[in-house]
Amino acid sequence: MTTAFNSAALALASAALYILYALFIGRSKRPDLPPGPPHIPILGNAHQLPQLDQHKTFMEWAVRYGNIVYAEFFTQPAIIISSTKVAYDLMEKRGARYSNRPRFVRINEMIGWTGNMGFRQYGDEWKRHRKWYQRGIIARSAVNSYQPIALRQVRHLLHDLLRTPNDFKSHLKRFSASLIFEMGYGHTIQSLDGDEFMKSVQGGIREALSGSGSGSAMVDVFPILKFVPAWMPGAGLKRATLTARDAITAMEDIPHNAVKADMAAGVAKPSLTTFMIQDCMNRGPLTKEDESDIKGVSGTFGNFSLTSMIVFVLVMTQYPEIFEKAQQELISVVGENRLPDLGDRASLPYLECVIREVYRWCPALPTALPHQSADDDIYNGYYIPKGAMIVPNIWAMFRDPEVYPEPDIFRPERFLGLRLDGESDLRDPKKVVFGFGRRICPGRYFADNNVWLAAANITATMNICKALNSRGEEITPTPEFLSGIVIHPEPFVCNIHPRSEEIRQLIIDSLNDTGC
Repeated sequence: MTTAFNSAALALASAALYILYALFIGRSKRPDLPPGPPHIPILGNAHQLPQLDQHKTFMEWAVRYGNIVYAEFFTQPAIIISSTKVAYDLMEKRGARYSNRPRFVRINEMIGWTGNMGFRQYGDEWKRHRKWYQRGIIARSAVNSYQPIALRQVRHLLHDLLRTPNDFKSHLKRFSASLIFEMGYGHTIQSLDGDEFMKSVQGGIREALSGSGSGSAMVDVFPILKFVPAWMPGAGLKRATLTARDAITAMEDIPHNAVKADMAAGVAKPSLTTFMIQDCMNRGPLTKEDESDIKGVSGTFGNFSLTSMIVFVLVMTQYPEIFEKAQQELISVVGENRLPDLGDRASLPYLECVIREVYRWCPALPTALPHQSADDDIYNGYYIPKGAMIVPNIWAMFRDPEVYPEPDIFRPERFLGLRLDGESDLRDPKKVVFGFGRRICPGRYFADNNVWLAAANITATMNICKALNSRGEEITPTPEFLSGIVIHPEPFVCNIHPRSEEIRQLIIDSLNDTGC
């Protein structure tokens, strides 16, 4: 108890000194900082920042102060960017200066999710991870290798929708998770409830990503608070992170150890994990650092594409005329005797517009993960201090009425004829929704292909209609979202059914052909 008391006293004393520093010495304020909301000593603007829907508050600031906003969260300077062009200029054109991440005390140091590539600091270890992703996920040979897996899993998805269409959200979740686990570990998920791997991952990610946006928790700007004992009153964050630490450890260890055991027995299926293990063993025995890196890369796979799949079903329910137009395009290209595959994508421009509008209308990560400035910088006459947290507010970028007229309306036609070259790239949501610069999501092609494949196959085979209430009246779902680091639509109902008996039989036959 004495040791714990001394730790608590040290933490409180250090925090007090830090507060005094902020009050009486403070950070010198330059007149050329970007405009932003007034802040108060110690808290800065933290008292104005809600736990949820932070992207909406940032958008309100952008309306009032402009697309480059300066704020302080406690003593941490932050630059909030609500313009795609500004984000591109800084994080793409000046990538070397804006490729780092904030310290992420809660995620990295308290929870211990140190291997996750998304939260890792820019450096040699991050570059090693990136190289593995390039060879194992992004390279054309890798993309070709996982297409048979994706086709098998999308047929499983259609069969699930035939059996229990009201559980469409669970079926989409199983589809997305199965692709991630087969690519990452060579493991096939048959159901969500009975799979040990799935349980470990769901628990780990849910515990780690709960709460406010990354980089804005109090411990991220007052790192000394991580030493506050869990037994102290008000130390709920510390207790929660201890739970999350155990969950993340299980999430990384259980599937990794299973792959190692299968490799030792000579029965392991090819996967990203087997590729990385073999790559390390080609240079010698596996080290602890190797294993930590491998676990981190495999565990970095996100399920963020699930949001886009659910949003697709939501908007197709809300806008039946859009769904019918996309369906007619698919029937005209694919016909009635087979299911669509990725080879059909270039021939389906309207469906491509629908997918882009899904990304724009509800980005899974509305503020993305923050970057950090490595040096002082000047942009458009504004001073950006070294160490500032750079927050790309993707939600606000996608609701800029000058770029997307009537932004709250779901309108795929806005992307018809979109040129994918030069500055016109900045209107393309696919160039924005996965992040910027060297920290862009390395699994973006994998995620985008999976979203397209699910949307194309559902559209080609199913009708999506509004559900009816007890009085026979149509129920139009409202676009309500559960906010956090990752955003999800609230539960809604719809009517999904095969558009003909011939299509029902096609789905059954295609599933049998895959051997599922």
